[in-house]
Parts: sequence; C-alpha cells; structure tokens
Amino acid sequence: MVLSRTIGSDSDVSLHSTFASRYVRTSLPRFKMVQNSIPKEAAFQIINDELMLDGNPRLNLASFVTTWMEPECDKLIMASVNKNYVDMDGYPVTTELHVFLLI
Repeated sequence: MVLSRTIGSDSDVSLHSTFASRYVRTSLPRFKMVQNSIPKEAAFQIINDELMLDGNPRLNLASFVTTWMEPECDKLIMASVNKNYVDMDGYPVTTELHVFLLI
C-alpha cells in the first residue's frame, strides 16, 4: 500500500506518502490546505500515489466500457487541458465543439 496512516492520528486526518518522504518529512493534513508550501515534486508524488490506488482501466473486465483511446485523443486532451471551458467568448471553437458533441 502506498499511503499509510500516521501513528497516533485520528482516522484519515493526515497522510504520509512513502515515496514522497524524501521531500516531506512530516505528515500532511488530508482535508485541509497546509500553511507552508511543499516542493512540486512532492505534490506530484503524493497525488500520483493516491491515483495508483485506483484500478487499472486496461484490466477492467467487469464492464463493457472501452478504456483505451487512440494516442491522438490523448494528445488532443493534453493540448486543451489548460483551456477555461466556462469562458465561451474566449474559446469560441471549443464551445462550438462542445455543443456539437452534446447533440
């Protein structure tokens, strides 16, 4: 298991990431923002560790949902992940594509 509970803490109040421990020496609160910043590498490792606890979509044999996409789809998602989809005036083509896909 990637994450472990801190000894003496209430259940799920704080977490300690085994792999991010070289960056973070103390446990982090689970449901609060910390007062001090942590290195970006530690934040990435903690979030990545949490996501590793999810199942592997390629091994999902219990549903008929397609869990694989063409590499071009991944590239399109990564190219547009930083767009603010709420700003319809700033991103008119994205809004048009979104409306088209909903139809």
